[in-house]
Amino acid sequence: MDLNRQLRSSKSEAKQSAAISRIVKGALKTGGPDAEDPIGLLGWMSVLAELSSQLEDELLVNLWRRTLDASILCSQRHGTDKEELIDRLLLVRGEIPWRGGLLFADVRHAGQMRKAGRSYLRNELEALTDGDGTPHARTLHRLPLTLAAFVRSADAGEKSGKSLWDAESAERFEQLIERVAAMCLDDGRTALSNGASFAPASLMKTASSLAGLGKQVPAAQRVHAFPDDSLMSSRVKDARGRLRKKMPRFDEENSPSSQSDWAGLACLRNNWLSGSDCCVVTHHQAQPQVCLTAFERPLLDGDWQTTIELDGNVVATGDGWDCVCWFSDKDVDYLELQSEGEGITTFRQVLLSRTDHWLLLTEGFLAKEQGDYRLSSRIPFADGVSVDACQWTRQMTLSRGKLAAQVYPLALDQQRVNNAHGTLSNENGCLTLHQTMKGKAIYAPLVIDWSPDRRRRESQWRQLTVVEEGKVLRPDEACGFRLRVGKHQWLIYRSLQPGETARTVLGHHTPHETVIAEFATSGEVEPLVMVE
Repeated sequence: MDLNRQLRSSKSEAKQSAAISRIVKGALKTGGPDAEDPIGLLGWMSVLAELSSQLEDELLVNLWRRTLDASILCSQRHGTDKEELIDRLLLVRGEIPWRGGLLFADVRHAGQMRKAGRSYLRNELEALTDGDGTPHARTLHRLPLTLAAFVRSADAGEKSGKSLWDAESAERFEQLIERVAAMCLDDGRTALSNGASFAPASLMKTASSLAGLGKQVPAAQRVHAFPDDSLMSSRVKDARGRLRKKMPRFDEENSPSSQSDWAGLACLRNNWLSGSDCCVVTHHQAQPQVCLTAFERPLLDGDWQTTIELDGNVVATGDGWDCVCWFSDKDVDYLELQSEGEGITTFRQVLLSRTDHWLLLTEGFLAKEQGDYRLSSRIPFADGVSVDACQWTRQMTLSRGKLAAQVYPLALDQQRVNNAHGTLSNENGCLTLHQTMKGKAIYAPLVIDWSPDRRRRESQWRQLTVVEEGKVLRPDEACGFRLRVGKHQWLIYRSLQPGETARTVLGHHTPHETVIAEFATSGEVEPLVMVE
C-alpha cells in the first residue's frame, strides 16, 4: 500500500497527513478497533474508508489488520434479540458485516460477511415496518438511531458501487423515509424519540437522497427545508416565529397522515409544509403516547395515562388497544381507540383539523356496574411550554413563544364560581383532567385551539340536553357539548348507551354513536365526522 503518491502532493497536505497519522497512532495506543465496542469499531472503519490515503504505510497496515480482526469477531457475536436494542443489533449483525465486507473486499470470506450483513439489514427493514413503510411504534423512542444504521449502510454501499437493497427493499426504504418525514419536527427530530438523535436534519436529508425521493415529492420537500443542524439555534427560532395561516390544497394521494393497526401508530398531520400541525399517537401498549405539535411547536409529549376509580377503588382496565375507527379527508384526521377490560370498555378519540388549527382529545369508558366513578387523565407538557389557568373560567392557556393554545374542558362547567364534576389543571408538568360521574359511563372531551384568528376571541361552552322520543337522557347515556369561540362553533356528541331510536341534540337528529360538527353561518350543522 504505497501512499507516497498521495503524500507528495503539497507541503500543506503533507503536514495534514502527518497530523492525521499522529492522531491515529495516539488513538491506537490507548485503544483501537475492538469487537466489544461496535460504535467505536464503526468509527475506525470510517477512518480506513475515508482517510487511508493520508496515513503512513506502516500505520495503515496496522490499522487495517486490527480493524479486519475486530470486524470478523464482532460479526460472529450473537446476543439474543431480547438482550439487545434494535439499533445495536442492526449495527452488530447488519451494518458491521456489510461494511466490513465492502471495506475488505479482497480478503477471503469478505463476500460471505457482506452478504450476511446485507441479508440481515433487508430482513430487519421488512420486520420493523408495515407494508406502507410505517415503523412499528416500539421503535420510536430510538428510531433515529435505527434509521441511522440503515442510512449509513446504504451510503457505504452506494460509495462502493454495491447496492444494499433489492427492488422490494428499496421501495420499502423509500416508504419508510416518507412516513418518518411526516412524523418529524421541523428540525428533523422524530416525534416521541426522547432526544435519541444526533444531527437529525442531516440524517433525514441523507436518507431522503439515498431513498431516491425526487424534489417534487412532498416528503422530500419537507425534509430538505429543515435548517442545517449547525444553524438550528438561530434559524429555527426565526422560522418558528411565522405562524402559517393559508392551507395548501388537499392531495389525498400524497397525504402525510396515516394509521397502521400492525404498527400501533397513527400520524395525524394537516399538510407537508413547514409550520404545519401534527399529532402522533402510539397504541401498541397499555399506555398510549401522544406528541402534539402546533405550527411545529411541541405542546404535549409523552404517555397518555388514565386511572379509573369506582367508589374509591382503582378499576382494572384492558391492557391493549385496537383502532376501531380511522378517517382522513380534506377537513380532518380522526382516530378512535378502544380497549376491552373485564366489565369495562375504555375509548379515546383524537381529531385534528386539517384546515383550522384545533384538536379534540376525548377519553371515556362504558362500565357494566353502576357507581360513583372518577376518571383521571394525564398527558405531559412538552419542554418549554408555559401554562396559565384562567382566574374566572376553567379554560387553560398553553404558551410557547408567539404561540398560544386554549384548552377547553367541555364536560366541566365553564365558570369557576359554579360547582363542577372535576378539574382541569397542571399537575407535575402534565395536562391533568379529573372528572366524576354517578352512573355507568364518563365522556371527557378536551378541545385545544391554537388558531391565530381566534386567539383573542371570547369563548363559551356548555353541556347540551340530549333527547330520545321526548325523554331527556342522563349524561351517562348520551351527552352533547357546544363550544363557541368568536363566530366559530362546534358540536360534539357521543352516545354512551344504545337507544331505541335516533336522538336529538341542539336540533340535530342523529342515529350515530359519535358526531363532531361545525356550525355554518346559516346555523346548519355541518358534520366533520359521524361514527355509527
